[in-house]
Formats: sequence, structure tokens, C-alpha cells
Amino acid sequence: MTIQNKKQTKTLGDILKGKNRDRDAAFHFIVFLDDNDKTSFVGTMLTRCNKYKDNILMSENHFNKTDTAGNSFEFQFKNTHLVKRRLIKLEGWGPFEKIGELTTEGIKFVKSATDLTEPVIWDDYLREQRMYEN
Repeated sequence: MTIQNKKQTKTLGDILKGKNRDRDAAFHFIVFLDDNDKTSFVGTMLTRCNKYKDNILMSENHFNKTDTAGNSFEFQFKNTHLVKRRLIKLEGWGPFEKIGELTTEGIKFVKSATDLTEPVIWDDYLREQRMYEN
């Protein structure tokens, strides 16, 4: 699915960096999954942390290294983990810049890991994780 708004187009598998990089905003890089409403979209998160059970290691072949013109993407695989949850991401954390993209295999991997989860707000997800830790 491709979403067009006045600022940009987001496509399934795009890796995005938000302008607001605060911890409670777009601190981590985001994989765009789907539209949600006018103020948010559904994405998942990429991290190098394997602290939580929902963080799973991805593979180098899940990421395109260059765009169609041959320019290297800013985002490259480096011990990259996927958070296996669909997360609600606010448009207010943008504008968003596309800094990478998943391969077809990467999109299949992410979808298979996240499709059975309902989108949640990050704070709710963290509360849920902390409950399991105790």
C-alpha cells in the first residue's frame, strides 16, 4: 500500500527517520506498514537491542543497499532487530525521511512477524513488556 499526503509518500517496507528523534517519538527507525488515520500510521521499529522477547534478528538480505538509481541508502543492516509488533506512529513526529527500504523477502519477513498483532501505542507496548519482565 502506498500512502500520499501533502508532505510525502510512504510505501510498505520504507525505512523512515522522523524529524522528532525524542525517546517518546521517532527515536528508532520505523518500517512503514500501513495507513491508520490522518494523524498516524502503522509501522514497526528497528533496533540493535535484543533485550525484549519481541526483538528478533533480521538478515542482511532483508534490506536493499541502494535505491533504484544506485545511490546507497543511509540505513544499512548492522545487527538489526525487528520489534515484532505493529505500532501506531504519529505523523507529528515528522516530517519523515526515507533512509532505506526492505527487500521483497524483508517485507515478507516483517509481515509474517507482525500481521497477527493489533497496532498499539508505544507506551502501552512498553507497559506490556515490563509486566512480562516481573
